Amino acid sequence: MEVDYVSLLKDFLAESADLLDLAEQAVLDIEKDYKPEQVNTLFRVIHTIKGNSAIFDLPAVSKVSHSLESLLNHRRKTETKPSDEEVALILNCLDEIREMLSQVEKNKGWDVEDLLIRINSFLTVIESGEKASFGLYSRKSEEKNEEKIAPKEKSKISIPKKYVEKAKAENSSLFFLKYQSKETEGDAVSDSVLEAVSTVGEILLSGQLGSPQNGSQKNGVHKRYLLVLSDLSLSDISWKTNIPINAFTAVVESRANGRGENGFHPSSNPKDESSSLTRADGANVQAESYLRIPLQALDHMINLAGETIIVRNQLLQKVESYQDHSLLSIVRNLSQLITLSQESIMRTRLQKLESFYKKIPRLVRDLEKITGKEVELHLEGGEVELDKNIIDTISDPITHMIRNAIDHGIEAASERTAFGKPAKGNISFSAALRGGNVILKVSDDGRGLNFERIREKAIERGILNPEEADRKSTEELAELVFIPGFSTSQSVSSTSGRGVGMDVVKMNFQKAGGSVSISSVPGKGTIISATLPQTLSIINCQMVATEGMHLAIPQANISELILLDRKLVSSIENKEVYQLRGHLLPILSASKILQLSNSSITESRYLVVVHTEKHHFGLLVEEIENSEEIVVKPLTKDLARLNLYTGAAILGDGSVSLILDISGIAKYLSLQANILEETKSISTKETIARDQYLLFAVRGQLFGINSNDVQRIELIDLKQIEYIMKREVIQYRGEVLELCRLENYFNLSNEQVHAQSTVILMHFEDGRKGLLVEEIVNVVEEIPSFTKSEDLSTGVLGSGVLSGQIVIIIDGKTVMSKISKNLTLVDIN
Repeated sequence: MEVDYVSLLKDFLAESADLLDLAEQAVLDIEKDYKPEQVNTLFRVIHTIKGNSAIFDLPAVSKVSHSLESLLNHRRKTETKPSDEEVALILNCLDEIREMLSQVEKNKGWDVEDLLIRINSFLTVIESGEKASFGLYSRKSEEKNEEKIAPKEKSKISIPKKYVEKAKAENSSLFFLKYQSKETEGDAVSDSVLEAVSTVGEILLSGQLGSPQNGSQKNGVHKRYLLVLSDLSLSDISWKTNIPINAFTAVVESRANGRGENGFHPSSNPKDESSSLTRADGANVQAESYLRIPLQALDHMINLAGETIIVRNQLLQKVESYQDHSLLSIVRNLSQLITLSQESIMRTRLQKLESFYKKIPRLVRDLEKITGKEVELHLEGGEVELDKNIIDTISDPITHMIRNAIDHGIEAASERTAFGKPAKGNISFSAALRGGNVILKVSDDGRGLNFERIREKAIERGILNPEEADRKSTEELAELVFIPGFSTSQSVSSTSGRGVGMDVVKMNFQKAGGSVSISSVPGKGTIISATLPQTLSIINCQMVATEGMHLAIPQANISELILLDRKLVSSIENKEVYQLRGHLLPILSASKILQLSNSSITESRYLVVVHTEKHHFGLLVEEIENSEEIVVKPLTKDLARLNLYTGAAILGDGSVSLILDISGIAKYLSLQANILEETKSISTKETIARDQYLLFAVRGQLFGINSNDVQRIELIDLKQIEYIMKREVIQYRGEVLELCRLENYFNLSNEQVHAQSTVILMHFEDGRKGLLVEEIVNVVEEIPSFTKSEDLSTGVLGSGVLSGQIVIIIDGKTVMSKISKNLTLVDIN
């Protein structure tokens, strides 16, 4: 039977890539915390690659692997931690092997002599500093005979021309070797170097350098030389004789340039390399219960599965129109089997992120060396799976994010200690599966974004005018870093700073069907979050209709479906909100967003509550239809530019539906995270004719404040509350936000009831403050039976009765200012 060499080679290359990842991680572990078993693992990996590369006639890989083995063997014997120079050399060798394997067709002519000389020279230096002789010639007792390879020295030896011509005529190599040998009893020279070299070539000349009078002999040690003719390369001779490569001088080199007798090294120990394709752990590849399948074959399978889903949906619609229950039952069973098959096929494309995680420690280590910073890397979520195509798409963006974090985020050790931080910075990369989406986060504990600098740069480039820049929140300013060419860096480094990175990061995440956002706290650090679908091909969607148009909403973005109660719809700052279980939810008409019509809210029957990583709002639609598995089709450039759709789908009836991009819609409409839009500076004429009051409850008491004073409304976890000088604060979008409680001012019960609470944000001259309340109740335009307060200095404007309950209307800013000064009002109970 004929051996499929091409398939075996592909298997070898794929396995070698995994082994090199394992080797690289072992090197980094050794550098961090030396353990003998890690060196053994590294040695086995290199030994496996060396043996397998010989089978496929890859001499350059074999030579580098062999020299690297010698270096690692020395480390195994000494059991000491390698120096930074040795770690760098080993990593350089792994990079070279990886590069050669990626270009197999060029490998036979790959020039690795310089690298081999570096390895052997380094080995010579470290061994000479620890032992009197080299590996093969070492002795337990110095009283025994020793031969030592002499270092190269200035010495003129005349080489007969006939030997040079002989080497060229026979297409052989001619090497000159200088070494030292020690005299034994009886004046006989014990020359095991001569014996070793004679096994790899023809010795044309041998003799003694200089004379005893010139110092060529001291204490019985002779300086000698050999002229060797061989069909082998210099590195082959070094490998077979165990003589360091830098002891030789090439006079003539064969055009074969490094090929042995059969194109690969024969095994010195058959037991070591007898297996054909062996793993580092000793297992035979043929025994593994897996197959390597080309990605093209998987792509074709997935495309077929997608088309099957479309036909399945069409069949279901047709059969449901008939009143044949037995046929419908069969088709539904078929549908279930198709779904299971599709899920199984899709899982073949999923890959654990731990395969990508293996590359990050090396990246961080190299950046540490370049920047001179110390960084502790934290990785979480390696077990999370993502589509292989998505991983390939986001690998470079994540690499850039980590580069930015180390280069610009993490401060120098002196700067960190000056601010009371540990000298070593922290970089975290995490992944989590949430509702069918994968959430990725890259965070650091560095200096954070300089928002003032971002403002200045935005004004300087004409992106914002001064008034717009002043109104922008820190969250909105942070998003500016994704603008092409935008950079606040004062200098350009070899790793970043040109402003050509973050826009590409965003573009690649969008290309993968996801979104990316950034948040930062000055002096504390920065977090870059990305949301990605687990797979791009087939997704579960909820079908809805508005103005006769079918739309698909990814189920991963849907929180709940609600039959619209128009009594719960109100307006704040000309923005419609829906009162959902005590919270105000921004709502938007799908037909208006997509500019299908200017239909009013009265024409909508359902509310689809949707969410992203940072946004939470409702979409008004006319009809709720079936849930469907749909095959994502790409959009035209014009539609893709809108950032409102993630793709299109062909439905069972043959019609086309657009898939809504919930993140894109939120950003398009400038929504803020779970909050009302920030109040803009508008004239009195543009405000509503009558005041609106935001009603909220605190310890069972109903309060109201003028909605015009409200800047934002946030839901927080009470665990977020911290204390500064006995004052309650939270970290909020790059600033420390002081919290005020009405319980302290009105002497209400201070017993904690809920784990979460709502914060009403208001703007003061010295910054923003938050009013901590239990829940938002309603927004009304008037307070029945309103009685004005006689003493307005207390901040109480008056009271009224609403639905049988007393409502106290307060001047929020006055009351909060008094609370900040630790003032207390009389008991209202």
